[in-house]
Amino acid sequence: MAETIQDVPVKKIFSDPLFNCRGAIAPIDVVELARDIERNGLMQPIIIQPYSNNSKYDYRAIAGHRRLKAFEVLKLEVIPAIVRQNVDEGAALITNLSENIQRKNLNILQEARALEKLKTKGFTVDSVAFALGKSTTWVRMRYELLDLPEVIREAAAAGYIKQNQIRDLYRIKDESKQIEIAKKIKSAREKGEKSHHVIIKKKRNIFKAKQRDVNGIMEMMTHIQNHIGNNFGTRCLAWAAGNISDLEIFRDIKEIATTANIYYVIPGERDML
Repeated sequence: MAETIQDVPVKKIFSDPLFNCRGAIAPIDVVELARDIERNGLMQPIIIQPYSNNSKYDYRAIAGHRRLKAFEVLKLEVIPAIVRQNVDEGAALITNLSENIQRKNLNILQEARALEKLKTKGFTVDSVAFALGKSTTWVRMRYELLDLPEVIREAAAAGYIKQNQIRDLYRIKDESKQIEIAKKIKSAREKGEKSHHVIIKKKRNIFKAKQRDVNGIMEMMTHIQNHIGNNFGTRCLAWAAGNISDLEIFRDIKEIATTANIYYVIPGERDML
């Protein structure tokens, strides 16, 4: 059955800030939207449901809280709306979240807080991912951010903590350690370090061979330097991490070969002459 649009009195619709994933909306937040509606009209109706918890209202807004506020700012009496009957709270939250989550100006913490009501109600990562058309990784990362200390959440919102680091911090169960490492990451980023090498140590399987990322290479190089000092091994790791050029490592090899009376020619050396 197709949904019908009807004009509903603005004053009869409750914009519940505790329900809306973006919270309360102030008139100043919708000034530009109100101007656009005044010029071009409403492009998309709001979605509402019957509401009986307050004698002042007949409906509660599910989606379109900003549009509703813009109509209030414009002092318009009625607003085009789709009335959905028999919508349970979970489905209403999903509808509200789906609209808001598509907005490009949300940071990761705002997205996480939008998911918080669903997480609290016991919605699984898989069910939320399916309902929103998002990956399970996308949802899980935001669920995990909600479980981290507020100082880390704010650092993630500001862009200091990246998504892969959220997962690493979440795996550390000591809150003071989480905060300590997060502060180091933030400090490194504030200094403009391209690769700050703040290592979040995980349980290491020393029997498993795998391709290493730059952090893993630098961690091993630091380990060698701390125990036996700089040597050809650390130079090789520096080369693998991209910190020194091919020519520099070739010259190191030649120096070692010469000391051992081994004939060695740097690749491309004749072309450099």
